Amino acid sequence: MLSVARTGVASVKNSVRSVSALATRDVLVKGPHAEVSELKNGLRVSTENNGRPTTTVGVWIETGSRYENESNNGVSRLLEHMVHKGTGKRSEAQLESELSSIGAKLVSETSRDHTAIFVQSASQDLDSAAIEGEKKHLLSALEEAEEDHMGVVMDNLHAAAFQGTSLARSPLGNTNGIKSLDASTLKQWQADHYRPVRMIFSAVGGVEHGKLTQLAEKYFGDLSNSYPGQIPHSDGVRFTGSEFRFRNDNVPHMYGAIAVEGVGHGHHDALALRVASQFVGQWDVTHGSSYNAPSKLVQQVSHGYNLHAFQNFSLNYKDTGLFGVQFICKGDSLDDATSIARWLQHEWKHLSSAVDEEEVNRSKNALRTQLYQALETNTQKAAFNAKELLHTGGVRSLVDIEDSLEKLDKTAVREAVSRHVYDRDIAASGVGRTEAWPNYANLRYGMSWWKL
Repeated sequence: MLSVARTGVASVKNSVRSVSALATRDVLVKGPHAEVSELKNGLRVSTENNGRPTTTVGVWIETGSRYENESNNGVSRLLEHMVHKGTGKRSEAQLESELSSIGAKLVSETSRDHTAIFVQSASQDLDSAAIEGEKKHLLSALEEAEEDHMGVVMDNLHAAAFQGTSLARSPLGNTNGIKSLDASTLKQWQADHYRPVRMIFSAVGGVEHGKLTQLAEKYFGDLSNSYPGQIPHSDGVRFTGSEFRFRNDNVPHMYGAIAVEGVGHGHHDALALRVASQFVGQWDVTHGSSYNAPSKLVQQVSHGYNLHAFQNFSLNYKDTGLFGVQFICKGDSLDDATSIARWLQHEWKHLSSAVDEEEVNRSKNALRTQLYQALETNTQKAAFNAKELLHTGGVRSLVDIEDSLEKLDKTAVREAVSRHVYDRDIAASGVGRTEAWPNYANLRYGMSWWKL
């Protein structure tokens, strides 16, 4: 009788999941979809008309710290900031006035592999004084970034994991590199990197594809793909198992991260690893749950080890990535720090061999929530579409992503984690009270079930 009851409950659960998945897909099918076209010079135009009264329009460029070297590290970010200082036809004051008159806002950002410059609105000559002023701003921001301890951990993690390659460099730049930049360096960088084949013109909101294509042709159609200097390229990918520790006892806690090499944005295992990351999840002391938490991991580590927070992550670049976990703990006990790391690694090993369908489905639902919430605004969706084009050459619809997510089962997740996480070399980074940092050899040993 008990067996029959369990079978009935399982059947009901599967039926509810099927109905939920179909309902989600129906909503996505009825939603807006991206249109993509290409100008004669290779510039790609992406639009998504969702009928909203506001629109985000911008250019995403395949550039960033990954294409820099030690002597000019920071040039991508400085050039991005100079956009706010005006153009050859408009001074900074004129630019601000014109944007203000239509209620628009100019926003920009630079990461390791792209620069984005976009305007949120209703439906260049480079001046030396301005450059020097912006350099001071970047140097000040670089100094302030040292107070973001987890940000420093992640920069150091990249420096360790991708040492000797361009992905090791921070988008913030370095002090010597920023100080050495001048107008000629910025002009050369712009000439080498701001080329149509490396650019995406993306818009989401109340916008028609035909009109935006005409604007793209008007303002970008005469850009050439000939390079006055060398054709930009990154120096490849190489992951190195290593650690980067920076002890600073003035910091009240230990901030750390452990990661393996992940996969690129378009890799067939990328979605499965994101599901795996959701399984490990996140927690901090403000959650107010420990023994009664739905996660077995939280039940284990939320008490007795002086852990303040943890969060798993899966970062994807064009051709590689990082899969790992961040954590913050008191940092006064080697036993506590080692136990925290071991429990986190235990979850990865569980994912590779014993995760069940119930756990995978719960993680898939968590990923759905995270993914769709992250694409709610025009700006978020315009950035998503542009990055898809830059990294994969196409734009997956949310229906396609939902279909791929629905097909994932425990076997797919186990195999993905086995290929990329289980018994793999790790990169580790610690900042603050790192005297109690776990031994690297012990951390590496904890990546498998092998007993020595």
